[in-house]
Amino acid sequence: FWPGVLTVIAALVLWQVISLFFLPIFLPGPWVLLERVIQVYGDPATYFVVWQTVWRIIEGLVLSMVIGASLGLLMGLNRNFEAFMDSWIMVLLTFPAICWAFLAVLWFGLSEVAPILTIVLIVFPFVSMNVWEGTKAVEKNLIDMGRVYKANRSLMIRKVIIPQLMPYLFSAVRIALSLSWKIALVGEAFGVSSGVGQKLTYWFEDTRVDMMLAWGISFMVLMVAIDLLVFRVWEKRTFAWRHKFAT
Repeated sequence: FWPGVLTVIAALVLWQVISLFFLPIFLPGPWVLLERVIQVYGDPATYFVVWQTVWRIIEGLVLSMVIGASLGLLMGLNRNFEAFMDSWIMVLLTFPAICWAFLAVLWFGLSEVAPILTIVLIVFPFVSMNVWEGTKAVEKNLIDMGRVYKANRSLMIRKVIIPQLMPYLFSAVRIALSLSWKIALVGEAFGVSSGVGQKLTYWFEDTRVDMMLAWGISFMVLMVAIDLLVFRVWEKRTFAWRHKFAT
């Protein structure tokens, strides 16, 4: 605990010392940045801007999980589908994110669709890959037992495969969240006229690094809080039945 606290304190002190050599608008110190964050969130309109971005992230995250998990499950259950999708998933994983953002704007213009589509196209291949690996790690003994008891495919998926995929699904959703919010800001910077990403663009054009950091870092803290207080708590409750073994 204490080494971590001392590391944070040392980093803040170093940050403050370095900031003394720059104008606050180019590199604000910790206290100046805190003042900027208070200034930003002192405006009631800020909360609507943040909510717009959060809602786009939720929409993109849900679509990415549904599409990615479905494809990953099908790839794990059907070898022909796996052989067909394997190369396509790798292509999508390596395609530059910024290109998807530009293409989404060209296809749909300045609309709500552009940032959400950008999130989906970038995130769902990661989800598919994670779930696909999970299906390949399913206990074969349980599948054989289900076949002995003549369980149909639907029952096998619901009662045997999906429960074993839960750790992979939780891992996928947390990875998806960490990617989605970053991609959402990029998509908003190019594809919509509102949101946190658009605010970052506005302050970038005004060469105000302090305001960019105020918006960016505060939104990052919000996303980390959502991960810790929602998804991690949900995961712990889901697997509360598991015994904890000392390592």
